[in-house]
Amino acid sequence: MEGALAIEQLRPGDRVLIAEACAHHPIGEDIGRVKIPRWLTQYVGGRLDFQTVQGHDFPSDLSPYRLIVMRLVHAQSARSPEPHLRARAAGVPFTNYGLCIAYSLGIFRARPGAISGGAGCAFSS
Repeated sequence: MEGALAIEQLRPGDRVLIAEACAHHPIGEDIGRVKIPRWLTQYVGGRLDFQTVQGHDFPSDLSPYRLIVMRLVHAQSARSPEPHLRARAAGVPFTNYGLCIAYSLGIFRARPGAISGGAGCAFSS
């Protein structure tokens, strides 16, 4: 959940990497290319710089990104080396689509102090 909590630290202009698991043909309201960027932009209150990659196109340099949002299957992929391990090694927060959506839409929030080292999250009902 740490990666989802990093959404709180995003500011307009920050770069966000959206990593899709497979090369598919995006349609209309594509979740990774349209909906998640819209919800994150609304949450932050300003424009973010999004880059979307598919499958094996995961960038080698992750330093420009403030957050990586990846499909769960991508995060657990057996492809080498695993993107979530590379993100962790680079010190870039990462989360999956589901937690990103839940946080940006207010379905769950960090409890006071959680982001600065405390613990806990709360789901709204």
